Amino acid sequence: SLEQSRLELVSKSLARRTAQKDAASAVNSLSIRRGYLPEQVLKAAAEYKTDIADRLSVIEGNFACNFSFIGEYIRKYIAKTGKKPVVFIDYLQILQPEQDQNGRTHSTKETVDTTVTELKRISREMGLTVFVISSVNRASYLTPIDFESLKESGGIEYTADVIWGLQLQALNDPIFDKKDKIKQKRQILKEAKAATPRKIELVCLKNRYGVSSYSAYFNYYPEFDLFTEGVNEYQEPEEQPTTGQKRL
Repeated sequence: SLEQSRLELVSKSLARRTAQKDAASAVNSLSIRRGYLPEQVLKAAAEYKTDIADRLSVIEGNFACNFSFIGEYIRKYIAKTGKKPVVFIDYLQILQPEQDQNGRTHSTKETVDTTVTELKRISREMGLTVFVISSVNRASYLTPIDFESLKESGGIEYTADVIWGLQLQALNDPIFDKKDKIKQKRQILKEAKAATPRKIELVCLKNRYGVSSYSAYFNYYPEFDLFTEGVNEYQEPEEQPTTGQKRL
């Protein structure tokens, strides 16, 4: 984790658990970090410890965190525990660059491409699943997510086995198919971000070994970092999948 601390991540998990139990009495992560620990938070913490804590390691990255550091840490982890972890990296663009054999520091795009390639090599060499979170470029904020949206993305498109993107469902509004109307687009997205819950779409852009080009829909409650199953707000009701159907 290069962006958030262990405390932030754990407090978000506890807030999420309180919301899953009872939305009316749920406690947000900021309140938890400020020391507000009512009974529902203490209960969530006890459940978190039993269910998750012993199987989750949050490694706080620093300015020395690059793909070499990650690879070495994973090797030491496997040697110590005898277990292969599932690895999550948050996030790609703030991993540090490495110098080449001539002492030259790579550009941002070269760093991203090299990092993605090396993480793929680590995944293949050790037989691991590696999830890498990527930011998107600002030019894509007003367009539906695509390969071009991934910041400095050349290596991601060709190297990753699966690529998913998260976007506001509002980007499916027909207005976003038009080249102009920037002001109206921004207003629609502003309202979508302010909504509770936010209507979110997960879009599959690539799946090397299975079905690709599908979507899944979620309701997101930012106060509690909670995602729940949602529906496609831009389909007619009769087109919505019935209970038990996959939303593909």
